[in-house]
Amino acid sequence: MTTQLSVYADPQAEAAGAVSAVVASLPLSFGPAAGPSAEGPDIVAVAGHAGWAARAADAVRSGARAVVVAAPVAEDTAELTGVADSAGAAVVLDQQWAGNAALAESSANVHQVIAGALEDAVMLDSVAVAAPGTDPAHLLTEQLAVLVRCGIELRNPRVVQRNGNGYTVAGVLSGGTPVALQGILTSALPATASVTVLTSTGRADVVLPDPAAAWPAEVRVVTAEGATTLPTLYESSHRTSWARAHATVTSGKPATDLARFAAVTSLLNQLTS
Repeated sequence: MTTQLSVYADPQAEAAGAVSAVVASLPLSFGPAAGPSAEGPDIVAVAGHAGWAARAADAVRSGARAVVVAAPVAEDTAELTGVADSAGAAVVLDQQWAGNAALAESSANVHQVIAGALEDAVMLDSVAVAAPGTDPAHLLTEQLAVLVRCGIELRNPRVVQRNGNGYTVAGVLSGGTPVALQGILTSALPATASVTVLTSTGRADVVLPDPAAAWPAEVRVVTAEGATTLPTLYESSHRTSWARAHATVTSGKPATDLARFAAVTSLLNQLTS
């Protein structure tokens, strides 16, 4: 039988992560708490704007068994990691694209496709598209989170160009394979993130949609034997993140989100150092 966990989200968290809609779509797993201190909600949702790590730590100190952070901006999570580990609480990051079900640990076929392509990679290209007015720094944070979630180790990142319409970042993989990242602010294209690994005989493509609805990710691999499109999974990043939060709390299995986010923060620090 599924254990129902109580959830509290303040208005900012609700706006950032569509919490009410997600909770309502998973009625067996979640139910609303009456307030932030109403018998201690099991899960507290936190908006990911500046200061989120401190707010998440406060929620854990107040007894939350898990915290879900919607669209976290880059900041130091060392203190939060210590607080969460000491309390045995989970911190789950609800990220725009990295939270997509296609990149979940259970999606072994997707990770096998990416890993196989990386073994023979001659070029890696990634493009993130967002609406005008989006903070380019946050867009880059979300894009780097996708690379980390894909198991891609970016080295020696450097900014090639940056302006009001986006950015270009270059780097290499561990073996020296060149990497190019583009961030584009435009209303002419939907908000998506893509990762393309070109190999000596083909390519692998991962295209991740906006989490506003359960649009599917597209994963396709081309080799000398032919082309294969992996089965589509209609699920949103928001629901996937909350399902992970529930599974983490009820199973006791530790979440690894903060460790991956530390890798993202490290890359961003290299770009600004």
